[in-house]
Amino acid sequence: MTENNIINQEQQKPTVKEPQYSPLRLIGILTITLFCTVLLIVATFTRIHLFNCLQPIVNLIHPVENQSWFSFKAYYYIPQIPVILFTSSMLGGACGMTAVFFYIILGLVFLPVFGLGGGFDYILLPSFGYILAFLPASLFAGLYVERDYSVLKLMKTAFFAVLIIHVLGFFYMLLVSFIMHDKMPHIMDWLMFESLTRAVYDFIFGFLLMWLGKFLKRFIWILTSV
Repeated sequence: MTENNIINQEQQKPTVKEPQYSPLRLIGILTITLFCTVLLIVATFTRIHLFNCLQPIVNLIHPVENQSWFSFKAYYYIPQIPVILFTSSMLGGACGMTAVFFYIILGLVFLPVFGLGGGFDYILLPSFGYILAFLPASLFAGLYVERDYSVLKLMKTAFFAVLIIHVLGFFYMLLVSFIMHDKMPHIMDWLMFESLTRAVYDFIFGFLLMWLGKFLKRFIWILTSV
């Protein structure tokens, strides 16, 4: 094969078009990302009336006289993590993490958008680690489920994203509590009676909202490409 033939074959190969991100499209993506930040703020102050799904375990550890092991108490759930997973599923890991980053900056510098207020001193609260863990969890969720939205992949993504948040959040709580000389029983009570219960609901609702984000993703990209 001559050199001219090789050159002609190279020229005949179809060229792959790179995606065009016009300024207008970037503005559209940024607008939707900011909307998801607002959605996260709304979720922070939303209380969903459920029941403590781990109440039988709580009753077994701390039995109460004349109370059945299978009696359930009211539980008020805050859907922050499902909203984060929804954003990452719909917009991708980079935009999902950006929405969380805007939320954290607003809370630390400008507005009391966290559950207990805001301000830079919020980093000294033991629960702030859960908020910081939103960043790696949102990036992981968007990247891991990027092109495969099967039910099994969504369940695995929701499970590991929730695990990232609760593990990192708990260790941050341990660190701050150690610095502040807090009592260990208080930390273990939080883990058993609050964090684990929330993690169960985070997984269930996170999976459902990621599944919803799967259907909205195509619409979002069509909308921002106009």
